[in-house]
Amino acid sequence: MSSTFSKNHAIGWASHRNLASHTLRATHLRIGLICLLGLLPASGLLGSLDVSSQLAICVLPIALLGIMHGAVDPWVGDIVVGRHLERPDRRVFFLAYLTLMILVVVAWIFASLFTLTAFLALSVWHFGEQDAFGFEGRSDPLSIFVYGAIPVLGPIVGHPNEVAMIFDWLVGIDRDPLAGVLRWLLQPLIAIWFVGLGMLLSRSLIERSANIGFHVFGIAVLASAMIVLPPLIAFTAYFCLLHSFGHLIGLATHRRGPWQSWSLDQWAARVWPATAGAVVLGLAGWLILTEFAPAGGAEPANLARIIFCGLAALTVPHVVLHCLHQRFDQRSPAL
Repeated sequence: MSSTFSKNHAIGWASHRNLASHTLRATHLRIGLICLLGLLPASGLLGSLDVSSQLAICVLPIALLGIMHGAVDPWVGDIVVGRHLERPDRRVFFLAYLTLMILVVVAWIFASLFTLTAFLALSVWHFGEQDAFGFEGRSDPLSIFVYGAIPVLGPIVGHPNEVAMIFDWLVGIDRDPLAGVLRWLLQPLIAIWFVGLGMLLSRSLIERSANIGFHVFGIAVLASAMIVLPPLIAFTAYFCLLHSFGHLIGLATHRRGPWQSWSLDQWAARVWPATAGAVVLGLAGWLILTEFAPAGGAEPANLARIIFCGLAALTVPHVVLHCLHQRFDQRSPAL
């Protein structure tokens, strides 16, 4: 009888925690969407900024608010590494993490076009998995594609020339022919996206989803912000407001781990060192590029390379780690 009571109590507590997690996620999504919606009237003013000015505005929020959502990775690594070893070993975690980062940087140097393409595809999957779960409570391939494509394809739809300029800086392809290629590629991708959107909404109607209005509102606001706002401003707002904070909220409220008992002070104490380390690495990369760049080299191009190459280098081990953690979490019995 005692065992039955304990089991029922555990199930009840898990249900209560899942409800609290869903409520907090929904509140965060609403706040983020309202912030994106509030930026839309300023699209004319923000659109007058050139890409160089957008980079200067975006670098600090990305460094301070965007990167911090990976700061808890060492504690996630304790769980993942601890599954394979008798006890967690931070040396193994950091060695594997840094090795993947270095491999991404090397790939970016020697195969920049391939690496950028792979990074964009990975971003669609990574963003889509989180947003689909946040909006719909599940992350199936259809939902992942529909939600994940918005922050990646949206800026290209609205500003192909500016995105082509950024890609020119990143991979060294002339922006004029690249803009034409992007427009050509967008046609089938947008058609596929609308088909996926129709399937997603039809499924919600068939299943009589209680939140279909919120799903439509969220997709409309996300798509409008990504298309109307300047590309770097749109990406930064999405990455910092929705993705970064959403990841931390999801980790703190849904997945088991030591972070569930951390206070706000403890969260801050664990977040700022990784953020500061990423900023230091970024500054070091900036100094190296500036030192070895040819005379008269474009500083915006160097800054763009630092931001996107740095994000790619951090994203790959971050995504691999959380995929492993999610797989282990699904195999474990519910608390």
